[in-house]
Amino acid sequence: IAEMTSDGEHFRVAVLQGDEKYKRFVRGTNNADYPKLEMDEPRQGDKKSKGKNGERTVSALSNLRPQHFTEALLISPILPRDATGMVYVQSEFYQEEPDPRPRAKKSERVVRGYFLLDELAPGGETGARLVRRFWFDRVGGIRLARLQTFDAQGVLVTDVQYGEQKSFGEAGSVMLPSRVELTRPQEHYKLSLTYQAPEAVVLDSQYDPEIFVLENKWQLPEVDLDKREGERT
Repeated sequence: IAEMTSDGEHFRVAVLQGDEKYKRFVRGTNNADYPKLEMDEPRQGDKKSKGKNGERTVSALSNLRPQHFTEALLISPILPRDATGMVYVQSEFYQEEPDPRPRAKKSERVVRGYFLLDELAPGGETGARLVRRFWFDRVGGIRLARLQTFDAQGVLVTDVQYGEQKSFGEAGSVMLPSRVELTRPQEHYKLSLTYQAPEAVVLDSQYDPEIFVLENKWQLPEVDLDKREGERT
């Protein structure tokens, strides 16, 4: 459907499937904040409709970042308090969920228990602010089931849910979530990553730097988000 790369500073996205009007090669900066495009709804028969649809696609893609995936898959560790100044608070939480058993009916529900670990950063008007919230599933052991991140105003930025753990790699020596669901409510998008063959995943491999720079070998129409923002200002 699409390919995305990043060299740590800039990203490139190629949308490869769908109608021609949606296919684009988009460039941008990882840490940049690109506002959504302001457009009027096209009228029936509007000759500019095709262009506006393409702009909507670019507008949606402009909010995608490679680090959204890496931060969800490669979680920053919890460091000692004396090294970061962070404060951690533990609690428990129960919520009603669909019964996950294979033969359970769709209407059947279960109450699942979680340990919550809140990471608080000192400062601000209230003396501390919530940075991350870890959800640990208590059923059948302790497993990281969910991770939420918040901005300086306490607004939910990222909500990541981790599915059942399976053995990864040819040797099967590493246990990882077989499904990761990423939601970015402020950007209005949700993505799911499912490993259909975890045993085929290659672990601890070295890659050349060139693999992280996507080239427009499909000759797609290109959109440079940084250049566009410069023209707007």
